[in-house]
Amino acid sequence: MGSNKYDERNTVNDLTGSEWKFSTKTVINKPYPINMQHKLRSEHGGQKPPELCEDLIKIFTKRNDLVLDPFMGVGGTLLGASLCDRRAIGIDINSRWIEIYKQVTELENLQEQVTMEGDSMVKLDEIENESVDFILTDVPYWNIDTLKKTRNKKIKQSKLNDFENHTQQQTKEEWLEEMVNILKKSAEKLKEGKYMAVFIGDVYREKQYHFLSAELGLELSKVEGLTMKSNIIWVDNSKSLHVFGYPRAYVPSMMHQNILVFRKETI
Repeated sequence: MGSNKYDERNTVNDLTGSEWKFSTKTVINKPYPINMQHKLRSEHGGQKPPELCEDLIKIFTKRNDLVLDPFMGVGGTLLGASLCDRRAIGIDINSRWIEIYKQVTELENLQEQVTMEGDSMVKLDEIENESVDFILTDVPYWNIDTLKKTRNKKIKQSKLNDFENHTQQQTKEEWLEEMVNILKKSAEKLKEGKYMAVFIGDVYREKQYHFLSAELGLELSKVEGLTMKSNIIWVDNSKSLHVFGYPRAYVPSMMHQNILVFRKETI
């Protein structure tokens, strides 16, 4: 291992041995540029750097493979797929996010991937089972914005879409059930032996840390045919530090997100 040559036996990706070794790091602290119409994409509060999505896609796919994102937002996954010559399908219930994605592809002169507007539980039926090579998605958070906050009042509120606002009205258990149902159905589209990676950040709300990544990971691990393979930590160096809790209590500044990695395997 460590060779600069590509091994023809590689069935996972197009990486050389040296690239493969580097890609197995469980912490991503690489700084990603604020580019690709970032200001436009930032209308969505949870957009991810397309180059980060590109890096993840290159780890789990080969050129021309098909990538699925059932919560596409403004299309970070789809943009990442275009950057590395992969095909992609994105689903979102909010037409505005799809519109922004299409504007970005035009402005950046990138291939426009397939988009589907609507409820993922419905639109996923239009995708053939076992036809997808990789799933990369960022789930809408439960309870990301609440009326009572331990935070700087000057910080802007997240710009949520209708579906994300819907999650605000759910209990954590209801949110978990809905996310698992959609991701379980998405996994049915995966080919045998292929991977699913899920962005999920933990939250600190109402004086309590909520380990959403662990809770979602545990529930997805119960899905038959899905095996959890890793938790990759992405350190978001673009985050600004603010004074939380000072001077009476320790409140964490959330600088990281988790990327839960699963593989579809027949037991």
